[in-house]
Amino acid sequence: MPGERNYVKYLANFGSAKFSILWPGQEYVLERYSQEYAGKQDVAIELPTGAGKTLIALLVAGAWLEERRKVVILSAKKTLARQMRSESEALGLPVAYMEGRGEDIPARSKRVYQRAKAIGIMKYWVYINQNPVVDPADLIVMDDAHLAEHCLHSLYSVLISRKDHPELFANIIGELHKRFPDYAILADALSDETPPAPITAELISFIDHVEAADRLREIIDASDQLQKDPDLGFRWSRLRQKLLQMNLYVSREAIWLRPYVYPLINNEYYRSAQQVVYMSATIGDPGDLARRLGVRPIEKIPIPPEYSDRTSGRRLIIMNRTNDESDIPERMAVALFEAIKIHPKTVWLCTSEREATRLQSAVKAWLAQNGLKGHPTWLLTALGDEIDQFRRAPAGHLFVAGRFDGMDFSGSECRIVVLGTLPRAVNLQEEFIVAYLRDSGFMRRRLNQRIVQALGRCNRSDEDFGVYFLADQRFATHFSREANREGIPPHIIAEVDLAQDLAEKSKTELASYVSRFLQGDFAQYDSELEALREDVPPLPQAPPQPDTSKNEVLGWAALFDSENYDVAQEQFKHCWNVAKDVNLKEIAALHGWHRAKSLYLEGIRGNEIAKVRSLEVFEESIQRGGISSWFNRMRASVNRIRAKTTAETDLLVEREYKEAIIRSFDDLLERLGTRGPRFQRFIDGLTRKLKSTRHAEYVEGLEQLGRLLGYKAQRPKHSAAADCLWRGEFGTARECVTFEAKIEHSATEAIAAKDVGQAHNQQNRAEQEYRKNGYAVRALIVTHLPEIAPDAMSALGAIRLVSKDCILALWKRVSELLDTYRSQWHLDDVRIRNRAARQLRKLIPKTGWLLRTVDAADVWVTRESLLKEWGSIKGKK
Repeated sequence: MPGERNYVKYLANFGSAKFSILWPGQEYVLERYSQEYAGKQDVAIELPTGAGKTLIALLVAGAWLEERRKVVILSAKKTLARQMRSESEALGLPVAYMEGRGEDIPARSKRVYQRAKAIGIMKYWVYINQNPVVDPADLIVMDDAHLAEHCLHSLYSVLISRKDHPELFANIIGELHKRFPDYAILADALSDETPPAPITAELISFIDHVEAADRLREIIDASDQLQKDPDLGFRWSRLRQKLLQMNLYVSREAIWLRPYVYPLINNEYYRSAQQVVYMSATIGDPGDLARRLGVRPIEKIPIPPEYSDRTSGRRLIIMNRTNDESDIPERMAVALFEAIKIHPKTVWLCTSEREATRLQSAVKAWLAQNGLKGHPTWLLTALGDEIDQFRRAPAGHLFVAGRFDGMDFSGSECRIVVLGTLPRAVNLQEEFIVAYLRDSGFMRRRLNQRIVQALGRCNRSDEDFGVYFLADQRFATHFSREANREGIPPHIIAEVDLAQDLAEKSKTELASYVSRFLQGDFAQYDSELEALREDVPPLPQAPPQPDTSKNEVLGWAALFDSENYDVAQEQFKHCWNVAKDVNLKEIAALHGWHRAKSLYLEGIRGNEIAKVRSLEVFEESIQRGGISSWFNRMRASVNRIRAKTTAETDLLVEREYKEAIIRSFDDLLERLGTRGPRFQRFIDGLTRKLKSTRHAEYVEGLEQLGRLLGYKAQRPKHSAAADCLWRGEFGTARECVTFEAKIEHSATEAIAAKDVGQAHNQQNRAEQEYRKNGYAVRALIVTHLPEIAPDAMSALGAIRLVSKDCILALWKRVSELLDTYRSQWHLDDVRIRNRAARQLRKLIPKTGWLLRTVDAADVWVTRESLLKEWGSIKGKK
């Protein structure tokens, strides 16, 4: 390792025309590194975009090379690796650039790197793969360190998608659904219909995973997709024997097998390095970075605010309003249209490939509708060639999935970035955590980290300027709370404050503001931003949370890599105890789940004591996690292996609907907040829709009510489709209710036979589509009409009628419960939220209430019967 060194003099010795001096921030970091961190194993350096991290990395690498040490600098994309090579050559460092397959890398490049005569520059995958073709390095520099995770996905996980592997996906989902019908996500994944709302991923119980493992191996081994998709074939061949040691995540779109933490710590090419330096503008929490990459604990060099709190150039952030839902799409579209007319190039950062593909199609149609022709679009692939094509093009739009850094655009290469949705989760594991482990503070920090990463794509130098559109309304909601700004630097907080002020402008004023900015008129922007900077308070200090990342990494390395389950369960036991001590209920429950999995795997190797203890730990973790839908499914899994009574299983199913309502209420309050006018606007808006005499508006209200009531409600568009359909999966109970709306005022005063006929057609279609998957189907006609014609009555059959007033009364009761829950609810305090949920559960009916209500009706569903099982804030029933 290099000793203490004067990096100012070291740089001068190169005589580089491009790199002649160190900026103050660079000099500070290198001095701290030289004096305190040169001898440490894992060191993180975090500086803002444009602050000169590349030169720091090169000087550190050069110092190690002088000591005759092997040095590699790793990048996520070949474009970034080539940029690093160019900068190295400009400094005057000898470089061994390596790209492509092992046989494509020149022997001389390998030789000069391995003999410590040149710095090896390559993509992560060239260095960290199943069979590396170069020697391990003494110093590893990870550029844009978070992007190393994408390489680890390829090395340690197997992804089977509905889109790319439809037959294999369907076969696996079908097998799992046949065995474990209580997982609602499996029924959704079997359906061909477009989901009405995002459906989150589930983590399958390790007990169920083990039970189905042999059959899953047979299905995957027999699939011709292994030959058609070489990447899938390679991944499966590497990990086939590790099927039990991985977690099994399932969504409507994909199946993902992976360890919760990747075991990079056991990888020879990481483990043998004397030092690893992690470089990024957004290191954030070093413990979480260690967790994501599966590495040793990382020490971050502290950087004073005068070097870390700066924006390169100018950045204008545009956000949606929090209080005007109907006006948002048009406001954003008008401002974006004006921006594209001035600078016809945009980058769209998306959370998933599905979102990127959908937005690409929608934007192409929108451009054509607005007369913006000749604009090519690109969807970024794994190779990354589209970035260079986009840079060179005079116009065009690049769509990127699951990445928010590692793409740099200078000057006119791009000045407009759009974030389509709030990037809370970018893969199935994160979807699961966000949905079910709401006290996972590290996920909020990851969200802010991605936002900061995205806000640096077009600001590389002091001459750059860019506009960043945060299109999802949830950005405004997120930033409206000071506590949610954890990890956001003060200079960006001031820019967010300006975005909030701009959200109050009309669409015309906003478009004009954006236009002036992109044309280089910064007078108003500079003046307003300077005033806001002076008003930025000190960074909010979140309550400290214990860092168990070291134990999680060691636990998963033991569980997955070495299959030392006793070591694994001890590490997870430590995590469980630490989380319990600070009352992190759901995160503690996940640590308990991992511990129980370790014990269970030891148990199936013949250790009966471990197997018994596994179920005890599993049940304790479930109890810790609370009564939520995922933990209920874990209970069902335990019950299956314990062969508990039908009555106990039925009790779990009864509770499932209560959890669906609470989840729905939580999602709504997280979006609307508990203060301000937005909640009342939502209440008034839905009330207006359910009173409407306009068919489209009323059906929209029915759909909205259904979703709030925990159903996957939608307005199907195919022929013979219901006006509205509510579909629910609550444990093993599956319900489907169709609605035919006859609410328009006309000359008739009675339901006619043709109306009943339409309802029958809708019911028959739903029967054909859903009964095969175990759904009980019912059909309702909702109407303002007081009578039913005789011929309609004789044709009624199982169809039942319900008045608009009854539906409105149901909404009134639900809105009262929602308002009471809101008054007791807190986003960031799980204990308060759980206490509010316990009170609410007493007032929510058991699973199946709607079917029981419909089945009990003669012809009309009455108000009394519809509200019978719903508690009231004035009295329990």
